[in-house]
Amino acid sequence: RNPGSIAASEEVLDTSAFARAVASHLAAGRIVGLCWGAMEFGPRSLGHRSLLAPATDPAITDLLNGRLRRSDFMPFAPVTLRTKAGEAYVSWRAEDLEAGRHMTMCYEVTPEMRSLCPAVVHVDGTARPQVVDERDGLYFQVLEAYFEESGVHTLINTSFNLHEDPIVCTPADAVSAFEGGACDVLAAYPFLVTACTAIP
Repeated sequence: RNPGSIAASEEVLDTSAFARAVASHLAAGRIVGLCWGAMEFGPRSLGHRSLLAPATDPAITDLLNGRLRRSDFMPFAPVTLRTKAGEAYVSWRAEDLEAGRHMTMCYEVTPEMRSLCPAVVHVDGTARPQVVDERDGLYFQVLEAYFEESGVHTLINTSFNLHEDPIVCTPADAVSAFEGGACDVLAAYPFLVTACTAIP
């Protein structure tokens, strides 16, 4: 993208207001690049450097794969509110929370989850979720606000980078990925930047 393709930008210091604004973009079907706080360390993207998208439309996976230049066989993982995990995953147990927070266990999804969020259900009927609660800060606030607006407790969470590029580290990296088309909205707290292509 060139600078003229930015439709809007704003600074939102209040985290609750920022989370609600991000949730509204997600509820409108937009892909959001979330960049806030310290970068994570490990094999999964856990909300500090994540691309978020609605999980309700299975067609979003083809859109994401195309934009990120990923292979079709690479599935997307869900992030789900802890209070709703039992409704989404068969055999979910409260003691699984720590593993769930780090996206390290697979579960068979419930029929309700398969119907509600088909974009994160693998062909074998399973998903490898991240389960979040208040300890996850702004990330949790975004998902909670999305649930309040849409009634859906789950989003797609994938790493914030174009395929084969390193994961976003700095705000400059996030801007570069945004300019490369990775997302419609860059939510680099406290800044929100929206692309022209995201505005009907």
